[in-house]
Amino acid sequence: AMDYGAGAGAGGGSAQDMEQLQNSLNAVVLQLLQNQVRKTCFDKCFGNRFPDRMAKSDHICLAKCMDRMYEAHAIVVKASVEMAQNLASQE
Repeated sequence: AMDYGAGAGAGGGSAQDMEQLQNSLNAVVLQLLQNQVRKTCFDKCFGNRFPDRMAKSDHICLAKCMDRMYEAHAIVVKASVEMAQNLASQE
């Protein structure tokens, strides 16, 4: 496991380097989220059936499922940020 905090001081890493690292991590997290949403929603809406064409109900199912997944992700991110801020203010 990499310790991102230690590298900043020891290696003389700039704020720009840290920002770049954060952006890279955000991109990876977003990619993982998108892949998981696709898999989860596909399984939920189609199960074991593979229709030749998607029905309107399939489109609706996927859209609603993806909306719920992204809403849930946003709630988790917001809670995580609040927890991190609370921890930081206690130090």
